[in-house]
Amino acid sequence: MMRFSIFQGILYLLLFIISIEGTIALRNLLIGLIFTYLIFNKSVLVETYNSVLSFKELKSLVNALLIFLTYVLVHTLFISEDFSWSLDEWRAQLLYPVIYFFIGLTIANLIKIKKLISLEAFLTAIFFSIFLHIIYIDLFGIDRLIDNGFMIRRYGGLMASPTSANYITNIAIAMLTSEYMYRLRNNKKFLRLPNGFLHFALVASIFSTFFESLRLGDISLVLLGISASFIFVYKNNSFSKNSKVLITSLIILVLSTPLAYNIKSDPRWGKLVETIPLAIDTSKSDHWINKSLPAPKSSSGYEVAGSNYERIAWAKKSIDYIILDPLGIGFGRNAFGHAMRMHHPDMIDLIPAGQTSHSSILDLTVGTGIVGLILWLIFVLKVALYAFKKFMQDGSFFSILTVFITVGYFSRGLVDANMRDHMFLQFMLLLGIIVFYLFSEEKKDEENFSH
Repeated sequence: MMRFSIFQGILYLLLFIISIEGTIALRNLLIGLIFTYLIFNKSVLVETYNSVLSFKELKSLVNALLIFLTYVLVHTLFISEDFSWSLDEWRAQLLYPVIYFFIGLTIANLIKIKKLISLEAFLTAIFFSIFLHIIYIDLFGIDRLIDNGFMIRRYGGLMASPTSANYITNIAIAMLTSEYMYRLRNNKKFLRLPNGFLHFALVASIFSTFFESLRLGDISLVLLGISASFIFVYKNNSFSKNSKVLITSLIILVLSTPLAYNIKSDPRWGKLVETIPLAIDTSKSDHWINKSLPAPKSSSGYEVAGSNYERIAWAKKSIDYIILDPLGIGFGRNAFGHAMRMHHPDMIDLIPAGQTSHSSILDLTVGTGIVGLILWLIFVLKVALYAFKKFMQDGSFFSILTVFITVGYFSRGLVDANMRDHMFLQFMLLLGIIVFYLFSEEKKDEENFSH
């Protein structure tokens, strides 16, 4: 009993510190302890392996992930322009996340087999390991607001970057939104949160987005609101038409509030329309690769530069590189930077070693080619489509959460570099846990039907 409680504590601590800069050694120690504990529980490993084999969809999903992992390795060995770089990236940025995914599956099965904590309490504890970050951000931000009279921006709390903090916040909001949808559709709770605290946690999470001030994170919350509205109204006969309109409007309003605040407080939005055509036309200026060169100017005389210009220009050049080399140049977080150096050798000293396109999907495609992108899409789609299929059957909490987490992570990866480092590790660990329970629900349903 004590040993298992310590195991849970290690897991929650890992989930809490995984996004904090400077904790790599502690993270590796904690995951090493978890892995060692699982190794000594051979019966759980065997049971997890059998569980994967016993479900056709889960086996297909796991196979898709392993095929993607293997393809990238083969690509690294035979196609990559820089073997040693790509192999190291494959190990650290893909093999380890896949291992985290399988550890997540096994942890979920261990919790289920030992029966020392309910699934509801387990997921609630996971939520709190994330929510503590949000409380810290809010308390610090409110303190500065009281002292200085204005809202701080781009604040990351215990994380060095507001981007890392925003990933945490969006995961928490996805979990809370899943709980809202589950309660509205099924009239019962899953997470062990009183209604009052559920409302407080959502308000606190929304408030933390104001301090983080991440445009792309706020856009993803709008997409979450639209998805949640569909989840709520789908074959839901418990509410009248007027009630559905009111509730869906409220869902979208609440989850759109961070974006509305960001548009009002961030001046970059006002020049976005002027920036887009100039950023796309990279042939007229090399400012996107050499900031010392003059930035292009719009017809109004506005000098386009900064995040708006760079992200769009880098996305355009990423597509150019993919067209030039559809097989890819080699897997890596900074595949875009490597492509820049290959195609602009005269400017190699101006290109940072870690340069990315700020889009994980584009970086992946530049690195592993169109085939690599397709294989990753197959895995993501298998997860999302099965979860949605399960939702249509019984509207379970894990089906809703899996849809929100998976689609949210992938859509964020279109415009942000999240398929890397602790962000990818955290996603794969959580995905392994919730996916296992998603399929376990199907087995439970089959057993109930047989009886």
